[in-house]
Amino acid sequence: MTTAQLAHSLSCEAKSPFRRPDAGGLVSAAIVFIHGLAKKPPPEKLREIWIDWLGRDNPMPSAFEPPNDGLVLEAEGITDHFVYWADVFYGKAYDTDYSAYESFEGLEVVRAEVLGGADAPAPAAVPANAREAAFLAGFEAKLSAQPVLQPAPPSTHEGAAAAGLEIASWLPEPIKQAVIKKAAMEAYYYLFDKEFDSPGGQRVKVRQHLRSLVLAQVAQARQQADRVIVVSHSMGTMLAYDVLRNCAECPPVDTLFTLGSPLGVQEVQDELKAQGQDSVDFPAEKLGHWINVYDPLDPVCGADPKFVNDYAEVSGKRVVDIEESNWGKWRHTITHYLAGTQLRRELRRAATEG
Repeated sequence: MTTAQLAHSLSCEAKSPFRRPDAGGLVSAAIVFIHGLAKKPPPEKLREIWIDWLGRDNPMPSAFEPPNDGLVLEAEGITDHFVYWADVFYGKAYDTDYSAYESFEGLEVVRAEVLGGADAPAPAAVPANAREAAFLAGFEAKLSAQPVLQPAPPSTHEGAAAAGLEIASWLPEPIKQAVIKKAAMEAYYYLFDKEFDSPGGQRVKVRQHLRSLVLAQVAQARQQADRVIVVSHSMGTMLAYDVLRNCAECPPVDTLFTLGSPLGVQEVQDELKAQGQDSVDFPAEKLGHWINVYDPLDPVCGADPKFVNDYAEVSGKRVVDIEESNWGKWRHTITHYLAGTQLRRELRRAATEG
């Protein structure tokens, strides 16, 4: 059984316990999107990009098996909400190079999408104690590891992983280190709930503030829809898991999607485990299903992309890991994940059958 078939099997075996008997007047489903690391376009533009790519009919046939029809949310009667948090770190100095979301050239995408341009250094992460220093050292080491993939079966699709290919080994060392530092900085400020002087002049406790943004959007979605789905990418997956596992006030969510996620990194798991627990587990009280989609050449998740053995099964619920290779040199791009056949199939099922 393939991972996609397993995901469907699990969804059929265990319908969401969060469906509402009084669903009259509600839309069938609402999706809460949570973006990932680095500077971003303005909120409405970023939402437009996500919605547009999700709705495109198979934008890269060489990478994804047909049929791969786009998922047009409005046509399906699905509403959406967007958790935008990049302005906490980068203010309103928005990324205006939208071409990066269309480009297939690796270095161009990294410079624009992740670094926010050559002149956009990340704020420094300065550890206050040995625990914080150990986190930064361990996290950066995991992202620097560049594991070599095992041989993959033959495939006619461009997205298939090549045998012996090191993840992001093509990145110039200064660019690679800048990407790692930016990811580590954002993870550090969030996980340790550090105070940050936002460019807008507001001092915030990062974890508390970002949690509140996610909780507000999930609550709105829950009031509006029979099914609530969270689609998170990159660093946004940490926010999604954290509120589901560690915030008692979080409304229930039917399905969580994590895309290109660093939740497999041990140092991240150590800071997200629930109080009194020795390890991370499935947030079963608040979540019905969890589908984790990864590209093995994605440098953010490549060191440990599978979660089923990390997040303990609870009440018969467990993570479903789906490997879906996309295309190009830089495999972390959200538009590439949203174009995937398996991702779209499972998202459509979650919205209509969950």
